[in-house]
Amino acid sequence: MAKALRPTQITLHNKQYPLPLYSPDATWAVARNMMSADLQNLGLLSVMVNSYHLFQHPGEEVLQKAGGVKNFMQWPGLLSSDSGGFQVFSLIQKNPDLGKITDEGIVLYQGPKKRRKILFTPEISIHQQFTIGSDIMIALDDFTPPDADEARIEQSVKRTLAWAARAKTAFENELAKQQLSIADKAHRPWLLAPIQGHRNSYWRKYCADALLEIGFDMYGLGGWPFDQNGRFDYEYCRFNASLTPDEFPRFALGVGTPENMIRLYAQGYDFFDCVLPTRDARHQRLYCFAQDPENITAEKLAELWQENRLAELFQYRYINRGSYRDDFDAVDPYCDCPICQKTSGHPPVSRAYLQHLFQIKENAAFRFATLHNLRHFSRVMELLREKGEFLRAAS
Repeated sequence: MAKALRPTQITLHNKQYPLPLYSPDATWAVARNMMSADLQNLGLLSVMVNSYHLFQHPGEEVLQKAGGVKNFMQWPGLLSSDSGGFQVFSLIQKNPDLGKITDEGIVLYQGPKKRRKILFTPEISIHQQFTIGSDIMIALDDFTPPDADEARIEQSVKRTLAWAARAKTAFENELAKQQLSIADKAHRPWLLAPIQGHRNSYWRKYCADALLEIGFDMYGLGGWPFDQNGRFDYEYCRFNASLTPDEFPRFALGVGTPENMIRLYAQGYDFFDCVLPTRDARHQRLYCFAQDPENITAEKLAELWQENRLAELFQYRYINRGSYRDDFDAVDPYCDCPICQKTSGHPPVSRAYLQHLFQIKENAAFRFATLHNLRHFSRVMELLREKGEFLRAAS
């Protein structure tokens, strides 16, 4: 694809958002151990919810009465919604007795004897996401299993394309009901299509070309971004980014660590979402800077990227290790989150104290660790917005 200026911000529902954006996992309309106000205070501008799960609980009636998920969870920022397809596919992959995937949609078996059938289709998914009130909606796609052979890859791509066309039609119908114009992107939600095709370059390009023909507002990295050895596959991500024009924002769905996000930002991705900061917080894994990010210049960041030295920026702190038992330093001296900074004359929360809270299973430990990790991810986005201009120029 020819190079074009990458977007540095987007306007959705008449509100501007700077890029790049990281969305914490808020599957059930909550980021674990957080209030929505916490997320705002940490500098986060976007969250990702799951439409399938929210229609299971609290359900459509409650969401409608609340006036959508933003009102329900008191979130004023950008709201993206996953179709729920990945989670449903994962369940069926692990236990085929729970359902099956057909060209019509996904059939789920529920109830004590699995006699009740629920059909989950592209049209139903779009309806759910409009009910939720999402700013960015994701079309239902057929997630290609990591161990898929070429026949399954072809089936996945062609089914994804058929579902994408149906999702686009359903999306336009819902816009018409609300008297919104498809041409007025600043005052309506956006529709994203994930690109499938596994590691097969032919089928991934086939999928991208056909999705571009259908026409979407943005495109996503579909599939599993790890190779057969469990390593993050940057070349796979780079190839996927090359398949769509630069004027369209790209969403690296399910990605990733801070280093993953910086590398993919350099490749042309603008949006990220991942469970890592909240999940790792519950497992006592804390994300820390190895050097003061305030001292990292745009040139230095590009140099670290070009020389494959981005790992020098970061370190993990496993707070359950014995060495922290009597370590009274802040979790991260370069972090400005509420637990790492002095507040109202009080010292920061120490590594020893946080370890103690985890050991006595005090809920405050999970909250403190989550606050810290989410602020770290938010700060990585700020670093890219302020100092990432040379990354894409050098890529």
